[in-house]
Amino acid sequence: MYRNRHSLTVPSRPNALLHVTLNGIGAYRRLPDDIVFSAEQVAATVRVQPFEIVLDEAMSFTHPGQPQAFVICGRQENEGLLDLRNQIQEGLYEAGLPYNVGGHLTPHMTMLYDRKTVLPEKLDRPVRWMVQEFLLIHSIYGKGEHRVVNRWPLIG
Repeated sequence: MYRNRHSLTVPSRPNALLHVTLNGIGAYRRLPDDIVFSAEQVAATVRVQPFEIVLDEAMSFTHPGQPQAFVICGRQENEGLLDLRNQIQEGLYEAGLPYNVGGHLTPHMTMLYDRKTVLPEKLDRPVRWMVQEFLLIHSIYGKGEHRVVNRWPLIG
């Protein structure tokens, strides 16, 4: 629907690639075993209750000279999501792994990449779901492929 409304020409990403990223831990051709081990140790310590996430806006995240990420996002603060991100980042810091320093978080899901820029607009119907787990994903850049390395349930 939004693809047609905004004359976006690129196909949507496959459902299997849809996710909300909280923290990257580096770009690797082959994910090093020691990084995986450390990240799994951090993930095992996270204690967050399941929570609802609401994505209620569509827009482009602009990248000059590159295709624009057309995303659905939520701009309202979400305590569950912030708690999850903070616990992950603190654990990564303590483990000596890369982490994205806190600050404002705009949870978003990238639907496609296109040359056209879409200005922010409210979704006709917000996307809602209960977050009940988080995953360690190895993204194969440039190939549109994500490999789930491990997953952990949210438990409080």
